[in-house]
Amino acid sequence: MTNAQVSDNLMYAAALQQLIRLAAAKSMTDQEIERVRKDLERRLRPTIIAPC
Repeated sequence: MTNAQVSDNLMYAAALQQLIRLAAAKSMTDQEIERVRKDLERRLRPTIIAPC
């Protein structure tokens, strides 16, 4: 795994954690959560896809 892949995976994991917190606080609708999760996957291209 390259440094860029490790960095992308760490950013992806951190962003998913924040998304989960927002979902738990009911700050976002289910549609918004799914759209953001897919956008994170597209932008960061993680090599390890963690379940949300």
